[in-house]
Amino acid sequence: MPNTTTPGKTSTSPPRQLDSGPVNEWLASAHPSPNTARTEWSSAARLALIPLGRRFEAIRLPEDIVHSAVQSNEPFTVGAWLARNLRGPVIHDPGFRRYYALVPVGTHQAWSQRGTECLSNGTYLGVPRTDRAELDAETLASYWLVPVTRPGHLCKAATVLEAVLLARVLADEDES
Repeated sequence: MPNTTTPGKTSTSPPRQLDSGPVNEWLASAHPSPNTARTEWSSAARLALIPLGRRFEAIRLPEDIVHSAVQSNEPFTVGAWLARNLRGPVIHDPGFRRYYALVPVGTHQAWSQRGTECLSNGTYLGVPRTDRAELDAETLASYWLVPVTRPGHLCKAATVLEAVLLARVLADEDES
């Protein structure tokens, strides 16, 4: 059951204390102008548009694929499953019903899974400030479902692929 912290905001992951300084700096360094990222994180939106392909790429996963793999759409359950199985940072964009698994640069060269896309050079991703780790039911803004735990620590493409393939197998079983 989610842990409600304030009206309209629901905690979706187990509480953890992170030293966000190095993580924020690493994320900001993905932007050609790190100060721009820091300024954007200071805005009301607490999101910075970060160009992909420099420090990391992102695999865009529709909610239905993730929820099928997890066999749940409950945020705490989804977050715990993704943390355990992908072992890397995941952003949830509830407004557009998508998840973004951050993966190493170069992943896009081999990624070809139907219904998903590996985003890289030429794409900007709305990256939440590291302390934005809760669903805001009023704004439906992107947040860290699985936070970055240390600079450079990303999901492995193979573990994301396993989750996508699991979702397909489970979806096929449901249709049988």
